[in-house]
Amino acid sequence: MAKEKVVDVMVEAAKVSPPAFIVGKSIAEGWTINHTVAALTIVYLLLQIGWLLWRWRRAALGQDVKGE
Repeated sequence: MAKEKVVDVMVEAAKVSPPAFIVGKSIAEGWTINHTVAALTIVYLLLQIGWLLWRWRRAALGQDVKGE
């Protein structure tokens, strides 16, 4: 089951690669420090949201959540 999920993730990542490259290239041509800070802030927020959802899921399943 876990191997199937890894394969699914890799397939989806391969599908998104060409559009992501084009968008990334077009953004990079006019990139400023303000854009960089905004992008890094968005990435940081997404990581924090993912971490929080992961912890909530583990807590809901009754698994041990470190730091509590």
